[in-house]
Amino acid sequence: MARGAWVRPRWRKVWADLWGNKLRTLLVVLSIAVGVFAVGMVYSSYLMFSRDLTQSWTMAAPANAAVYADPFDEELVQSVRSLRGVKEAEGRRNVDLRVRGGDGQWRQMWLIAIPDYDKQKVNLVKSEAGAWPARDGEVLLERSSFKELGLSIGQYMKVETAAGRTRLMKVSGRVYDASQIPSVFTGRAYGYITMDTLEKLDEERRLDQVNFILQPSVLAGKDKESAVQAIEAVGRRAWNKLEQGDTTVFWLQVNKPGEHQLQGAIDALLLLLAVLGVLSLLLGALLLVNTVSAILTQQVRQVGIMKAIGAKRAQLMRMYLTLVAAYGVLALAVAAPLGAVAAQQVTVFMAAAFNFNSGGLEWPLPVVLLEAAVALAVPLAAALWPIWQGTGVTVREAVSDYGIGSVAASGRVDRGMDWILGRLQPLSRPVLLSLRNTFRRKGRLALTLLTLMMAGTVFMAVFSVRASLYATLDKALEYFQYDVAVTFTQNYRAERVEQEVLKVPGVKRAEAWGFNSGRILHEDSKQAEDEASKNVFLLAPPVDTEMIAPRLVQGRWLLPEDENAIVINTEVFKDNPHLRLGEVGVIKVANRRLRCVVVGVAQSQLTGPICYAPYAWLSRVTQAAGKARSVQIVAAADSQQAQSRLGRELESHLKKNNLRVQNVDITWEQKERLRSQFDILTTFLLFMALLLALVGALGLAGTMSINVLERTREIGVMRAIGASSLAVGKVFVVEALCIGLLSWLAASLLALPIAMLLSYQVGMLFIQAPLTFSFSLFGWAVWLGLSLFLAVAASLLPAYNATRLCVRDVISYE
Repeated sequence: MARGAWVRPRWRKVWADLWGNKLRTLLVVLSIAVGVFAVGMVYSSYLMFSRDLTQSWTMAAPANAAVYADPFDEELVQSVRSLRGVKEAEGRRNVDLRVRGGDGQWRQMWLIAIPDYDKQKVNLVKSEAGAWPARDGEVLLERSSFKELGLSIGQYMKVETAAGRTRLMKVSGRVYDASQIPSVFTGRAYGYITMDTLEKLDEERRLDQVNFILQPSVLAGKDKESAVQAIEAVGRRAWNKLEQGDTTVFWLQVNKPGEHQLQGAIDALLLLLAVLGVLSLLLGALLLVNTVSAILTQQVRQVGIMKAIGAKRAQLMRMYLTLVAAYGVLALAVAAPLGAVAAQQVTVFMAAAFNFNSGGLEWPLPVVLLEAAVALAVPLAAALWPIWQGTGVTVREAVSDYGIGSVAASGRVDRGMDWILGRLQPLSRPVLLSLRNTFRRKGRLALTLLTLMMAGTVFMAVFSVRASLYATLDKALEYFQYDVAVTFTQNYRAERVEQEVLKVPGVKRAEAWGFNSGRILHEDSKQAEDEASKNVFLLAPPVDTEMIAPRLVQGRWLLPEDENAIVINTEVFKDNPHLRLGEVGVIKVANRRLRCVVVGVAQSQLTGPICYAPYAWLSRVTQAAGKARSVQIVAAADSQQAQSRLGRELESHLKKNNLRVQNVDITWEQKERLRSQFDILTTFLLFMALLLALVGALGLAGTMSINVLERTREIGVMRAIGASSLAVGKVFVVEALCIGLLSWLAASLLALPIAMLLSYQVGMLFIQAPLTFSFSLFGWAVWLGLSLFLAVAASLLPAYNATRLCVRDVISYE
């Protein structure tokens, strides 16, 4: 018996279609594999990311809330622990100092003193390497800070205290603190020390932060919004306890149960991954429809012959559906392992960015089942209609098919193209033929254009989201008209502060401000304190300040004659909708209730909830007349290096003159830190755009390869009348360029609304506010160049195959 005779002819034909045209098989498998890969990567990344983040976050026993204040004693921590509903409460001390890293550069660092490392119950700090617990005079670095400082275990770092003295501290270990926002986001390093070491750094042996966890019964059965309200209620009571201990409270931080502190950025990335998966799957399905339609068009005569010898439509459909299923199986074999590896790399990247532990490669069963469904069900569903149409041809229609005749000019588009081409006679004949061929198979052209258009739309939308992120940042930083800001640990005479600052060379102007923190009450009563708002910052600049440029959305700015007037920003207005222009609001600052009239609302600029009050009035009613807690400086030089150097010189000078500096912020450095946060998001955006561009290129390559096969006899005719290889190849390259250009034009029209929608969603997730939209002309131009490049690249191999055909080959072609 002949080899393979036991296999039915229809299945031998399936094998011949798979193996006989390897290029077509490769393109179809890749088009399916891209969708399977994207879906598998996204779903697996989501599962691994959720698993690892949840595990790292919950094992750290994260605090439900934290209260930050001026230094206080341990007794106040005990009073917070005794509050009804509080399960555990622990105190810490945070010291903001300058340290010199391994590269010799000075950087800001939080040194955190923990009273007892062996009895931690909230926001657990865990040892990973080196000494444990921290030893006297040494420091344990948080693992995300090693790269920031360029140090390793065993090395020494120089620390400058608030009093201006320097100390050498040994890095004796590496720890992991899941509760800290990673150094890449904050620009600050984190170190952990003992209370004894705190005293050696010229600091009091006192605490300034209370972290607490609520009893499970307090949060049981509550949704997230209700749980946050319950945490805030206990946090307000903790705030009152600290104020009763004669301590100024600055901030109440409330954490949503089960959510990471950077959940907004995490949700934005997951949204983008989901969009990537869905679009890749959709584009892969479109490519498959295009390819299967072309296969059946090419095999019309074969279908007719099979019908002539007795083949039924159902048998032909099963045969071609089996071919599609075989493509799907091959695609699954390729894409599934690659998707798992890619998901692991995505998780590792996100673990490094958001500082959680990655649990390694996992291939969950739900992911495998989803990939199998995508690889088989989606291609079969996408191919069902073209197969139904292709197998419906009659024997007479099939045997009389000549390819060219079936696409003769008959519709308005064809007649319109003929009319246009009739007026483009100066162009060469191969170019005219390319332009005409572009519109011959309109259904195939529509699917190819749709694939490239979707890829181009997302590509330009991605660049526009990136541009919108940067535009939002630039607009926010227009608020800052100063170059350096210095905050002190306590109030000093404003006149003295300004005089000392102006002594430093390179200072052009200086302006001292008052600063306080408080809460907005709904009414002026004792009971209202338990329902007070979240914390707000009170900034008290001179009313004629030029150091900031707030953008008013309602009302007016402060005037010299104002007494108890305030301007609130939109974040305060959102949290306190009862505040209206001209109405009186009550702000609780320490043990004082300040009655203020709202005269204006300013746009928030990534600065948190702020109330602006006249310096003279606020300093008087808070018994800090003539004093300031911060100073804003305009540098004489515009260069970034000069401004950074000025910040270091200011800090050193002020400390030497017994002014205890809490921190120094350089405006341009803040901008770069924020950009680095945005860059994590834009990295994902660019990855998504490039993957979709690859899908579009595969679609175009498939279309051009099918066109070459379909026009084999035409190529033979061109050869017979003397067409050169260059002329034949030019026909297909120019046709691909036409398709690329048309897709760019269509994508340009669709990109604007899609970019606006995506920018809005990313803004709401990432910064809880809409982004300042900016359409990226750079992305628009890049996609034009990329679409033309992809068109040429996708057509080179089909064009090369066309040039290799000779007259003898095409005469025998069926």
